[in-house]
Amino acid sequence: MGWLNDTPHSGRVGRVTGRRGERRPTEPRGYAAPPGTGPAGETCGACRHILRGRRYRKCELARALWTHGPGTDIRARAPACRRWEA
Repeated sequence: MGWLNDTPHSGRVGRVTGRRGERRPTEPRGYAAPPGTGPAGETCGACRHILRGRRYRKCELARALWTHGPGTDIRARAPACRRWEA
C-alpha cells in the first residue's frame, strides 16, 4: 500500500488559472499499486478488492488511506494493478 504514499498527493484539488474559484476535477488516486502493473486484459472492476458504493469505487487494500473524498476513489475500468486478485 505504499504506492499512494510515494506520490505527492494531499487529497486537495488545485485551482485552474482563469475564473476565480473554478476547480479542476479530482483525479482518482486510491489504487493499491500503479494501474497497469497487473495481469494484461484485467481491470479494477474485476478485482476482488473493489468496494462499490452508490457513487464511488474504492480499493479495500488502500482502506487505511481513504479520505472520504474523491481523491481516494478508483476507476473500475482502470487496468489492473500488481495486487489484482480474481
